[in-house]
Amino acid sequence: MNGRGLTKGGHLNKRQMIVQGSIAGLIGFATVAVTLAIVNVVAGRPPLHTAALLGSALFGGGEDPSDVALRAGPILGYSVVHLAVFAVFGIAAAALAALADWGWQLWFVALFFFIFISFHLYAAVQALAAPGVGGLSGIVVWTAGFAASLLMAWYLVRSHPRLRSSQAW
Repeated sequence: MNGRGLTKGGHLNKRQMIVQGSIAGLIGFATVAVTLAIVNVVAGRPPLHTAALLGSALFGGGEDPSDVALRAGPILGYSVVHLAVFAVFGIAAAALAALADWGWQLWFVALFFFIFISFHLYAAVQALAAPGVGGLSGIVVWTAGFAASLLMAWYLVRSHPRLRSSQAW
């Protein structure tokens, strides 16, 4: 193993995969948080309105969207859950990037599973959270999720020089 956490074959070890996945997850989390904050400000709401709304719904408050109070508990609780989900998703994506790094033919398998996981994760958010939470537009959830997936994928491709060179990006 060399100093960069790679095995002799140039592939990531588990520790490095977790680090890359956590960074990718943080990128996805931040992308969604910033996107939702911008949407809230444009709509004339406080930047953390959606986090407060989802935190209240997640932890049993289920307030009317127009009456959401910006309380630290629901906002922080939702943010922790949101960050944890993105960390797990990021680690899974890093594992797929490492798989794709083994050979060009596995790149398509990794891409398929990345899209599959992304679609199901955001569909679950839409199906489970949005119906009980008025004021959360499906297009906003999908746009934020798509942007997060693209930026996470960009980071992971940039983090794998062999993968990047084999794709001539």
